[in-house]
Amino acid sequence: MIELNNVSKTFGSIRAVDSISLTVQPGELCVLVGTSGCGKSTSLRMINRLIEHSAGSIRIDGEDIDRIDPQQLRRRIGYVIQSTGLFPHWTVARNIAVVPSLLGWPAARVQARVDELLHLLGLEPAEFAGKYPSQLSGGQAQRVGVARALAGDPDILLMDEPFGALDPITRDSLQNELLRIQQQVAKTIVFVTHDMDEALKLATRIVVMDKGRIVQQDSPQALLAKPANAFVETLLGGQERGLKQAGLLQVSSLMQRLPKALPAPVGASVDAAASLRQALSVMLWHRCKRLAVVDGDGLQIGVLHLGALLEDDQC
Repeated sequence: MIELNNVSKTFGSIRAVDSISLTVQPGELCVLVGTSGCGKSTSLRMINRLIEHSAGSIRIDGEDIDRIDPQQLRRRIGYVIQSTGLFPHWTVARNIAVVPSLLGWPAARVQARVDELLHLLGLEPAEFAGKYPSQLSGGQAQRVGVARALAGDPDILLMDEPFGALDPITRDSLQNELLRIQQQVAKTIVFVTHDMDEALKLATRIVVMDKGRIVQQDSPQALLAKPANAFVETLLGGQERGLKQAGLLQVSSLMQRLPKALPAPVGASVDAAASLRQALSVMLWHRCKRLAVVDGDGLQIGVLHLGALLEDDQC
């Protein structure tokens, strides 16, 4: 879907991006991560020509972006930024409708799309469609920003640190929302963040950048297992890599399942959908070596033993 071939960007004598090559497959959630100034945001913005590349080539679905009118290109690509970029004097509905309107959609189709996306992002149209950005919380405004990016039904979504300014609880909620939406719509997403925990949670593939170059790219599991060098290892958390790896696996993958569900347990328990990292935290807090595993209804469906975490070769 997206191909960067030996792409560079210079600003005067400064080489912000240095001959990177990257292919993003359809439906992939590819996260660019690295320290500030590593070139990740510049790389993202070259894809939709907000920044023109200095050398190399960029293709979208096999077509060189230099041959596409920049405005037409941007209408084909959703774009979400940290500050949302919502027009303050437009209602939520009008903000979301801007790209479909530019694409010439009939009014009824535009209205249906606005309502559909508000429902998808957990915002009731009757309550939020007529509000202005100043009347929204940070998390609500960011949801509207995502809805606007999805409004024209683009194949590609670019997200530049979209949740970076939010509080931890709202940020976690929107990360979960993005994963849920991605399961439903399967867009090709390029996501920029400096937060490795966010990258590990969201990505199907992580691209680590340093000083304008790609240092390593792989799945979160493979990256944690074999970092390419000391820089990547440090970025991944150093000696906390084991905990981060445990955060990628669910309790259900290692629990001992019961023959039939039992009533809600009295002692310490953990949800089957929780991560092994969360399970380990519960064990440490309760000073125990085993946990009852419960389902969404609170019924016990299994048992997780500490030994299973220590013996498993995945974490």
